[in-house]
Amino acid sequence: METKTRIIGGHHYRLFGVLPRPVALSYETLLREKNLPVYLEDLNPEARAYAGIEPMGAMVYVWVPEEVFAEVEALLGEPDAGA
Repeated sequence: METKTRIIGGHHYRLFGVLPRPVALSYETLLREKNLPVYLEDLNPEARAYAGIEPMGAMVYVWVPEEVFAEVEALLGEPDAGA
């Protein structure tokens, strides 16, 4: 599987997976409680609902910094194979 990376805020991030929003939000909460950065991104940013309301069934990209990827993987398990 090809590793997907990008630069976000001057840091190298790696794609952990493409997950349903409720799962991604729970991962985000867990990672932030451990002081680990995470960035969630809509698959289709143009489809965002108005007034900041997100559709709960939407899939999102879950990005984590390269330097903590192994730690995130140990905490959450293997990345989503569909990524």
